[in-house]
Amino acid sequence: MIRPLRLWEPSLLFIIGMVVYAGCATRSNLEDQQDSVKRTELTEIFRLGAAESSDAVVFGNISDIGVTSDDQLLVADSDAKVIYVFSESGDSLRTFGRPGSGPGEFDSIRDMDIGPGDSVFVWDGRRRDRLVVFEPKTFRYSYDIEVEYPGDGYRTPIGLISINNDLLVMRFTSAYSLLNDEKDKDFDSIQFVNREGRPMGEPLLKMPVTRHLIYRTESATGMVATNLVLLPFIRHSSVKPGPEGTLYYGWSDSVSFDVYSARGGLLRTVRYGHEAIPVTQKEMEERLQNMSDASRQVFLREAVVPKTKPAYSTFTVSDEGQIWVKNTPASDSLDVSWTVLGLDSQAVFGFELPPEVTIRVVKGNRVYAEAELEDGTPYVVVYDHEPQL
Repeated sequence: MIRPLRLWEPSLLFIIGMVVYAGCATRSNLEDQQDSVKRTELTEIFRLGAAESSDAVVFGNISDIGVTSDDQLLVADSDAKVIYVFSESGDSLRTFGRPGSGPGEFDSIRDMDIGPGDSVFVWDGRRRDRLVVFEPKTFRYSYDIEVEYPGDGYRTPIGLISINNDLLVMRFTSAYSLLNDEKDKDFDSIQFVNREGRPMGEPLLKMPVTRHLIYRTESATGMVATNLVLLPFIRHSSVKPGPEGTLYYGWSDSVSFDVYSARGGLLRTVRYGHEAIPVTQKEMEERLQNMSDASRQVFLREAVVPKTKPAYSTFTVSDEGQIWVKNTPASDSLDVSWTVLGLDSQAVFGFELPPEVTIRVVKGNRVYAEAELEDGTPYVVVYDHEPQL
């Protein structure tokens, strides 16, 4: 027996000071806009972890990438539970951290950020909500920060966004309850946390949660199981750090980003038109094939699926404050188009990369990306790009 409980979906967008923008434009305007974008290419410098690379490193799962002020490259591997350190030219220098729950050890590695003076903050959030902090240059273990829950009691810490002077910027999520249909509690929040791990003040942002379909199944013996299905082609919210403590917020339904100051005030909204890409029947059928019979029945009866795909899959912010957007490709596209936006909402330039490549860090002329081989093995690829004036 299948018992649908509810569709866990975003409530209203609670972004503080949010300016709503639909990203609509006529087809002719969009074509003119796209034709005027300067096209460029990224030049590959080296790879790490790939079969053709010169290093002997094999990554298990890359959870984050960071670059220090002297251009050392840090790669966090959540499978190996260590952080690899490479030189500017890609030479392997050392690792730090190790598996475990003691000082300087990781049960998991979810996020990593390089703070003031190149201190490294690593979010270890599987069983313990803590940040593990390492010294600059030597990468010796320094101290832990145990992160507390906010005062409302509904949200738990799930990730580190950035280090803002003496404060941490962290993301908290609502632990959904199958017995609780209070929609006003279904949101993620971005909040300052002090160095003692205590959330400070009101949330800077409140964001929609990702949509799921939740239902129960009951076996012939009376055993009840709770099931959660991630809906296809969903929109998602993202917050990325920018220069000087700024935060960039995006909701992937449109190419629109709110830029907040280090204190949480809305500075501007960067907007860029896009042509919505429809979901094809073939793509929908492929998603259904990957579901269990029970999930498929509930999905076909209860779920409302968007007719178009999200505007983009992810974005990152360069050290100059430009927004590098990985656009959603058409179904028959071999490569993915990236658009780099300035704070004036104008496209600075665009380029193409293979779909398996995702840019994580842009610093100066260097572009640091994560990619996958055909067998799913992750690797790092570093590019050079010429600034577009």
